[in-house]
Amino acid sequence: MYIHIIKNEWTSKYLLQYIKMCCLLIIFSSCTPEAEYIPIDDRIGALPKIIIDPINNPTSPEKIALGRALFWDPILSGNKDVACVTCHHPSKGYAEHIDLSLGVGGRGLSENREGGTLVKRNAPTILNTAFNGIGVTGTYDPLNTVMFWDNRSISLEEQSLGPILSMEEMRGDVYTEENAVAIVSERLSDIPVYVTMFNAAFGTNTIINGDKISKAIAAFERSLVANNSRFDQYARGNTAALTQEEVRGMNAFVEAKCTACHSGPMFTDFELHDLGVPDNSKLAIVDDGINGKFRTPSLRNLPQTGPYFHNGTIKTLRDAVGFYNRIEINDDAARELNFDGDMIDSIVAFLQALNDDDFDKTIPESVPSGLPVGGNIQ
Repeated sequence: MYIHIIKNEWTSKYLLQYIKMCCLLIIFSSCTPEAEYIPIDDRIGALPKIIIDPINNPTSPEKIALGRALFWDPILSGNKDVACVTCHHPSKGYAEHIDLSLGVGGRGLSENREGGTLVKRNAPTILNTAFNGIGVTGTYDPLNTVMFWDNRSISLEEQSLGPILSMEEMRGDVYTEENAVAIVSERLSDIPVYVTMFNAAFGTNTIINGDKISKAIAAFERSLVANNSRFDQYARGNTAALTQEEVRGMNAFVEAKCTACHSGPMFTDFELHDLGVPDNSKLAIVDDGINGKFRTPSLRNLPQTGPYFHNGTIKTLRDAVGFYNRIEINDDAARELNFDGDMIDSIVAFLQALNDDDFDKTIPESVPSGLPVGGNIQ
């Protein structure tokens, strides 16, 4: 290749300016934030790729299949009209898009549901509950964790029977709380398909009871994992997984000390806190939780699981971040955070990067009882 030297003074002048501009562009482009991987803070991190099973309830395909059938079957409810999926539907991120759930006696799904007994709290997502209790070190004990907004259950197995016992959620007034599990067990024992499925999951001549029901439902719920968000990919070393704005939002999230409560791979400390969330006017009696305190929710899959907080009073993700803009509560000290609009937008962008839409959304064509799949949700 030959370089032709231009001797014309005017042309040479502008050629030199053009070359300088190109050099500056190369220098600045090599220093842009998009090209730089910013390590994540050690108080947050990716979800594990492996789930820890309880020692007394190892997962199997047969157990998951049984748990899925039970999850979708209204046979577990007093009036046979409500299933677990009524308030935790895959199309709604295994939550629902209404502030307070509508249990027994209702019809329709999520925001289209009408009638029914008012449940005093918002239905949280079941996604990733397999990891409940996980700390910043990535360790947890599936038999000693926390469930529900008030941490009243210590495992998925224990949690799974709660709605069956609740008058508002599933039981109704058909039988008492004391008799609920025994009657549901008898119903299942009278259905040959369930007898076969319980034997496949737990062994020949299995006696259907609350212990086996809870273990099957928990095994299914433990399979509902969304642990490959773009943030997870970034945390595992994929430098291109997050945008510049999302990285800005991640850093703002940490600098604002959101990790004081939203830490670890699930972005929650699983502790109870009193944040002064507004009361929901639908409730005749104020829900005070545990002395006004409720568990810190996970921040994963938020775009699919609003509205937010224990009573669904905050409708949008941006409003939820704005709510925290009021004050920071830390060891009984409070101060203004004063996020500006751009910072809120960046934090929202980061929170959206915690979303993973690749999870099991299977809807069975039928359930062993022969009842409508999911109950009265059509």
